[in-house]
Amino acid sequence: MISTSLTLRCIGRRADTHDVTSWQFVATEGALPAVLAGQCVTLHTEIDGKPQCRAYTLSSSPQDPFWQVTIKDVGLVSHHLHQTLQLGDEIRVDGPFGDFNLAVLPCERPLLLSAGSGITPMWAMLRDELAKRPDADIRFIHSARSPEDVIFASDQATLAEAHAGVRHALVLEQAPAAYPWVGRLTPAMLRELAPDLLARHVYLCGPAPYMAAVCTMLAELGLPAEQLHQESFGLPAGTSRTAPVEAGSDHFWLTLKKSGKKVKILPGQTLLAALEGAGETMVAACRAGVCGACRCTTEGEIERQSVMTLSAQDLESGVALACSCTIRGDVSVDY
Repeated sequence: MISTSLTLRCIGRRADTHDVTSWQFVATEGALPAVLAGQCVTLHTEIDGKPQCRAYTLSSSPQDPFWQVTIKDVGLVSHHLHQTLQLGDEIRVDGPFGDFNLAVLPCERPLLLSAGSGITPMWAMLRDELAKRPDADIRFIHSARSPEDVIFASDQATLAEAHAGVRHALVLEQAPAAYPWVGRLTPAMLRELAPDLLARHVYLCGPAPYMAAVCTMLAELGLPAEQLHQESFGLPAGTSRTAPVEAGSDHFWLTLKKSGKKVKILPGQTLLAALEGAGETMVAACRAGVCGACRCTTEGEIERQSVMTLSAQDLESGVALACSCTIRGDVSVDY
């Protein structure tokens, strides 16, 4: 379950790149809840009179006196926040939640791999780990399109210079010819930047294509599966948020208990995808089976891709996370 719901006040707003902004928040009453570096929160807002929410990783570390979210201007909610969320504004937030952090997944010698806005949990974990272990042996490789797209660019360089144990590299798709790490991350780059890769645990976050490519790369290099930890906000592999139901295609029926309405759902399509495709509104924040916002109760044969935030009693009662649940036959759902 989501641990806390509270109202925060924006005390800072900073443009990090041409399309990425960071906001800093404090609690309007009392202290902020305890947080682990790498955890997420759900921000609630309203767009055209309709409630909307999305989950974002905190880019602040537990040592900071505020919570910080760093958001790229892409997608309905993110764009709305870029346009409207200003200093002094208040916003409802749920969290923190998530097990992608070095407290739950500890390692003496981590390798952090990120791309784009996937840097946010890495930045929080890196700073937190160095606050606890200033001499920690950490490898941090971040990928971006160009120097102008690197989030926290100067801060990354400053932190690496201040800690001898940190080896930090930026892999840039567009960079001067003399730059050593041009293009996309490759096995050769990994072997050079982290020659002891197989002795490390890898923490991975970024866009789905990047993560898929890196997972394949790491497996080919021989990294044991138990040494890879991932965080991503998106749909489970093989699912689609808006996959259409074609005439004559095989499908099941998803019945909404409250209204009796029947919705077609394709094999492999998530409950959330089917409901949204049929025009239904459902609260969904992380869309990755992490935050628990899209809890629903089902009757029928289902397959859960994630059971995070669900108790044993929830599972026995048919509770599922709509964003990461598919069905094997006709199912009814209540939410």
